[in-house]
Amino acid sequence: MKRVVSTLAALLAVVMVLSVAGCGSKKAENSLVGTWEYTDKETGIGAVYVLNQDGTGTYTLKAGEEVTYELKYEAKDGHLLVTYVNNDTFSEDDVFDNEFSFQDANTLIIKDSFGEEMTFVKK
Repeated sequence: MKRVVSTLAALLAVVMVLSVAGCGSKKAENSLVGTWEYTDKETGIGAVYVLNQDGTGTYTLKAGEEVTYELKYEAKDGHLLVTYVNNDTFSEDDVFDNEFSFQDANTLIIKDSFGEEMTFVKK
C-alpha cells in the first residue's frame, strides 16, 4: 500500500511539473511535444501526458478509473514546470517542479520532488 501511495504521489508531482514547463528552452520544449506513457510494473498504475507545442496539454492518471487534468507546462534548465488548470483539485498558483532528461528520443525520465524516477515512453 505504501508503494501505491508513493507512486501516486510521484505521478501527481510529475503532472504538476509538466504543466509549468511550457516557457523554457525551445529545444527541450519541442522534444517534449507528444504523448508520453508510464506504467508501474508492480502496481499497474499509470499516467499519460499529452504535451502540445503551445505549452498546454493533459495528464491522465490511470489508477483504477482514469482521471484527466488540463495543464500548462514549461521546460527550463532541465526542469519541467507544470500547472494544472480548470479543475477543482489544484490551484492554478501551484507549480510542480520536476527534473527531466531524455534517455533517447523516445524515452523521457522524470525525477519528482520525492526522488522517484519514472520512465515515460513516447507513443
